[in-house]
Formats: sequence, C-alpha cells, structure tokens
Amino acid sequence: MGNLKKTMFPNEIFEELEKKDSKIAIMFFIFIFLSSFLLLYLVKISPLFLLIRNGKSSIYNIVFAVVMDAPSIIAVIVILRYRKQKLNTIGLRRQGMKSSIYIGLTLIVIFWVYYISNKGFSVNLMWKSLFYIIFVGFYEEIIFRGFLWPRLVVGFGKTWGTIISGIFFGMMHLPIDIIFNNKTIFETFIIGNTSSVNIGGGIIGALWFIFIYTRNNNILLPSFIHGLQDMLSMI
Repeated sequence: MGNLKKTMFPNEIFEELEKKDSKIAIMFFIFIFLSSFLLLYLVKISPLFLLIRNGKSSIYNIVFAVVMDAPSIIAVIVILRYRKQKLNTIGLRRQGMKSSIYIGLTLIVIFWVYYISNKGFSVNLMWKSLFYIIFVGFYEEIIFRGFLWPRLVVGFGKTWGTIISGIFFGMMHLPIDIIFNNKTIFETFIIGNTSSVNIGGGIIGALWFIFIYTRNNNILLPSFIHGLQDMLSMI
C-alpha cells in the first residue's frame, strides 16, 4: 500500500535538473517531431514500407523501429553529455531496478501463458515481445517519462509540465497518421479527426505511466507494462 500512496513528484526525479533543461526539452521535442515526418516519408517510398505492411516477418518491424528510434536516442545521449547529466536523470537508476525486472519478467511469463493458451506457440512471439518491450515500451518511456516529463515539470510546474508532456506524447502519434494513413494536415490538426483522440489519449496515457514510473522511480517498470499493454492491444 505504501507504493500506491507515494507522490507522483518525488524529489529525486527532479533534483539534478534546472529550468534551462525545459527549454532544451522543448527544442528536443520539435526536433524528434519534425524528424519523424522525414523518416516516415523516406520509409514510405522505400521497399521497407511494403515489407512492414505485409507483416511477413517481425524482423522488418525491428529494422523500422531502429530507423525511427535512433535519432531520438542519439539526441538524448548528446544532450546528457552536453549538460553533464547522469542516466538517473532519464529514469535509469539502481533504485527499483531489481523489482522492475522481477515484475516485468513475471508479466511477460503471464502474457506468454495467456497467448499460447489462446493461439498456440509461435516463434514470432519472441520477436513481438522484443519489439514491443524494447522498441515501443522502453523507447517511449525513456523519451517521454524519463527525459521530457521531469524537465518540463521543472520548467512549467507540476500541472502544466505533466499536461504538456502528455500533449507531446499524443502528438508523436500524428505523423504516422499523416504519412502512413494518408490523413491530411487539415483533417488532423484543424478538424481534429485523429489529433483530438491522440492528444487526449496521450495525456491519459502519460498520467498512467507516470504513476507507474514513480512507484519505484525506475523507468524499466513502465517500459515493461507499456510494451505489454501495446502488444495486448494488437493481438
């Protein structure tokens, strides 16, 4: 019960950050948001697009994820080096690591038992688990809860920093609607056919994963849950 009653804003998550970091976080988001349009367009005009759409092999999804995730991860590493900040400022701490791994592995086993009992054993199950936990769950949690959220809170306060981080989280789902699903910018941003759903869902999702993250202040726990949650929604 103690963990459930913990604050969503523990001091150790924010103590090494300064207001300057919030400005860097805004510029970082603009960079990854715009670069995602370019990368998605390059993928769409390449043979990789048909390969991931046909879904014949999970390896192509992993190649796609590496292409999409690499610029953001590299940018985070560069910023950390520039600001002389440690990995704990993006949620990678010794504190809570063991419990996160134990809980995460337990959830994976439960998921596999559920999947196999309903659909039978599949070799792709291993690839799918790898893809969703590492390239979806871990990547998105490092970027949005580990890196962006605490820096936005330091700059804009607990309420607005959290809301802005949720808006950013939702907005990052918009480029794929525009590039891959052929939604126009007018439909997406003006009419709000997809943006209203994505941004609203982004705020709710941000609150959920922030709550999980701050139970033990380690980004691995929400990474496991995020990946498995997305994987469940796709089967």
